[in-house]
Amino acid sequence: MCRWMMLMLLWSASCLAGEPVFDAIDYQSPQKYLGIPDSVGNQSQIVAQARKLKADQDQQTVANVLDWMNSNLKCQTDLAYNWRNYDTVIRDGCYGSCADYAIVCGALLRGAGIPAVWVKTMDVSWIQDFKQGRPFQSWSGHVFLEIYLDKKWVLLDPGARQLYPRYSTGARILPGNRFAYHKGNDPRAMVMSLQWEEWKQQTRDYFTQLDLSLLPVDVKSRVSLRSANSKGKECYVIGNSPYYQRMTKMAREQGFHYIQSFNSGFDQYLPRARGRSLYIETHDGQPLVKQEVLEKYFPGAFSGVEKGQIKVDGTHIIFVDFSKEKVSEAESEKTLKQRVQILEEQVKVLQEQLKVLLKKDPDAR
Repeated sequence: MCRWMMLMLLWSASCLAGEPVFDAIDYQSPQKYLGIPDSVGNQSQIVAQARKLKADQDQQTVANVLDWMNSNLKCQTDLAYNWRNYDTVIRDGCYGSCADYAIVCGALLRGAGIPAVWVKTMDVSWIQDFKQGRPFQSWSGHVFLEIYLDKKWVLLDPGARQLYPRYSTGARILPGNRFAYHKGNDPRAMVMSLQWEEWKQQTRDYFTQLDLSLLPVDVKSRVSLRSANSKGKECYVIGNSPYYQRMTKMAREQGFHYIQSFNSGFDQYLPRARGRSLYIETHDGQPLVKQEVLEKYFPGAFSGVEKGQIKVDGTHIIFVDFSKEKVSEAESEKTLKQRVQILEEQVKVLQEQLKVLLKKDPDAR
């Protein structure tokens, strides 16, 4: 009986070991996060390389580590699906993803005397798609590091070479709208995306149970409200300031009740513009939106740039070319200069006539 219970306890412990934990780090004891786990790589080799990169200031040491990695490692994405530690990455001279890149960076920082913690995140948009049963193209996550600099914990994105000094270790939403859900001392024990199938199962299990209240508002679930009067009178405007304001005014004058302006998020707004009117800021025959982006949703739309408008599958696209206004302004300026020149010539003539009159009749002074 005791033996059976012992086996059950061991089995339970092994199951729990792989469960993501967010709040297991002892931030009051940074020295706990200096050791280099065997799974990360050869400790003596890591420390030897780290010493070469160590500077007088810890922040410079971090910069040196990132510089060295950038100079010596190349990205090879087909290597992202098998476990790779410091030894493997350095031997091959390449990394597969943010996971093994962060493993190498964390190992070198620890070897240089800077405490480091690995932080696993998943993109908020991916989590919401997963939770709502919406299809997704890839498993989108990222690995950050928490490092101890100048007597405080800060956030480091090794791949982006970005350091965030104003950082709270309790933050769940990290740069890039990523949700932090697992922090640890040993990357392999945490289960990284390099352990592909195991990681997917762990991720699936964890986020199936996640409380959605921990996440920002799900923007993909929003419902756009329209009044009955706006039906069929919707217009979308692509433009920068001050041109989008002028196109918005033009659209209102044309009787459009609902007008949505944007200059980014094309994959979000262009599908909504289908079957409606679309005004596009244009200069010298060059629309603000790139051809491949626009024609992804409206094939052949750019053939209407020269004429200024085109209809594509029920969508009326108007290319508003503001360069014509510049020409008008230039012409106005030219006309003004000509008028000034004529006036100056007339003044000269009057001055000459006055001189002649004064010579004939000096008393006229």
